[in-house]
Amino acid sequence: MKRYASHFIFIPGYGYLKQYVVEVEKGCAVSVFPLTEEIEGVEWFPGVIALFTEKADVSAKFHDVFQKQKEILNEVPETFYKEQFVSRLIPYLFYPFDFTAMQPADGTRHRQLL
Repeated sequence: MKRYASHFIFIPGYGYLKQYVVEVEKGCAVSVFPLTEEIEGVEWFPGVIALFTEKADVSAKFHDVFQKQKEILNEVPETFYKEQFVSRLIPYLFYPFDFTAMQPADGTRHRQLL
């Protein structure tokens, strides 16, 4: 199991979680929780970690997805765990990221976190 943290975690359809950790097992997110203190074994990445379903075409549509939802969340929505976390969510790191507009900047690259 690996743990990754970032400035923001993006959950399509819900918004952004500020300074959260994503636990990843076999390439899929299995948990998210707040980064309230330094935790051993958590790898920090600048930018945004986005959680997409396996079916998402990240390379073609990610600008559209980020534009639709700019809300900053205080906690993980309960419906997220019930409705989406049961499906396989794949974490992708997006960097650099425009935190003013809350969307990818010119030259943003993405890669799957394994």
